Amino acid sequence: MILSVPTILVAFATFFQVVQAANNCASSNAKATKSIRFRIAYAPSSMDSNTVSSWSDGGGSRTKINENGTDLSNPFAGREYAGGGRWDILGTTAYGSGYPYGATDVKTIKGRPFPHAMWPISWGPGYLGGEEYWGDDIDLLRPGGAVGTINILTKDTSKWPNVGSDEVYTMIGDKESLTFMISDLVRVCHAAPATPRKFDPTTNATNSTQPRPENVVQYYRSSSFALAYPKYNNTFALPSSNLTTNHGSVPLPGSIINSPFLRCVNDTIRASLPLMDAFQKPKKKLSPGAIAGIVIGSVAGAILLLVFCIVLKR
Repeated sequence: MILSVPTILVAFATFFQVVQAANNCASSNAKATKSIRFRIAYAPSSMDSNTVSSWSDGGGSRTKINENGTDLSNPFAGREYAGGGRWDILGTTAYGSGYPYGATDVKTIKGRPFPHAMWPISWGPGYLGGEEYWGDDIDLLRPGGAVGTINILTKDTSKWPNVGSDEVYTMIGDKESLTFMISDLVRVCHAAPATPRKFDPTTNATNSTQPRPENVVQYYRSSSFALAYPKYNNTFALPSSNLTTNHGSVPLPGSIINSPFLRCVNDTIRASLPLMDAFQKPKKKLSPGAIAGIVIGSVAGAILLLVFCIVLKR
């Protein structure tokens, strides 16, 4: 039996669709085990919200909180947010660093936009304007949940033979981001599993295990996420210094400056820390004329295909 050309083409098309579907399914299953997606709402009453995803490239256009003016109770109504991407997620050791736009005043972060949609963490009242993001009431509204901390260490000496017992870092950020990042660091960097703890930097520094601004070795995502090391004392970040959001830093301790484990942790956070997805533009509805054109075109195409088949059979 000799197959016609259209039959062969249909067979190839069907085979390709099956293979593609299998690949998509496998890819989706793989991502499901190492991804997170949650929704943040800046004005719940107007459904002013969007998704935040690990591995997201972010980006997209900027918009304003409560742009339509229906929720004036929002403490940050009128501020710009979004537009920041994976490519500009890194800051420095300075609080308020890493803003792709809106960092016009280096003396404070107060009043700044949210380029990566998430709010900055706060070191409490009086530290570079972070007091407007401080307190239990504001944490109830915080995208991703209240700020917490998680310690990062590894016990896998076969993977990291030179890691010291005191090489313990602390992540600081919203609950959703912390929860995802520790699971990803366990998978990628062989970190030990851990759970979030309450973040309270206003406790007495001499009697607390809480991280301090001078311990931060890296800020991410417009200072909404940070990585700290308790034995790092960056005197430029002390409240007694002439604080700015672009201050300098002292070198990292020699015990970690070339640490492969620290490099893995930093690279993993940089690559997968949840970012707000780019805004999806609403799809335009087809006009009646466009629908009619599609129908007519489909019918004409079917007729031409039928004529083609008849010609081939002669």
